[in-house]
Amino acid sequence: MEINLPKKLNKALEKEANDANVSLNAHIIKKLESITPPSEYIDHKVLQDGLPVLVDFLNTIPSVEVLSSDLTPDAYWWVKLNINIEHTLAWNVVQELGFVLNYISVQEPLPTVFKPVSPPPYLNGGPNEFLSWVLESTYNYIDPKWIKSMLEGRLPNPVEDESNWE
Repeated sequence: MEINLPKKLNKALEKEANDANVSLNAHIIKKLESITPPSEYIDHKVLQDGLPVLVDFLNTIPSVEVLSSDLTPDAYWWVKLNINIEHTLAWNVVQELGFVLNYISVQEPLPTVFKPVSPPPYLNGGPNEFLSWVLESTYNYIDPKWIKSMLEGRLPNPVEDESNWE
């Protein structure tokens, strides 16, 4: 297989390979292997079946309401949440989700990111109305059911019992 890379990209990859003291080919293969799942995990049906399961679970968390979710054509997924910041447990929920989804392990982090999102506040309004949160997969073909199981195993249990969050 032959790939013609744009000059800027080729130059950056060559510099990275040189700095790592490996061939350009070996460097590109290592990069691709780190972001490409094994062929047996490339299945859109897993994502289509798993995303509603994750959404249902997220909706059981105190102060959380899922606003929307979707799959991308290249097999990533995202879930947009509202967290009622007036709820007494809102910041506990943000902290727990942030820990599990962003920082559970320095060596082996989950392939997700949890972050706040907002339209321009100066054009719209404050956080009660316009602050939302997004949970996104950072690798394609990551099973949302697996992410649900990781959350389920690390969040207060049962998750819907507010007394467990204090």
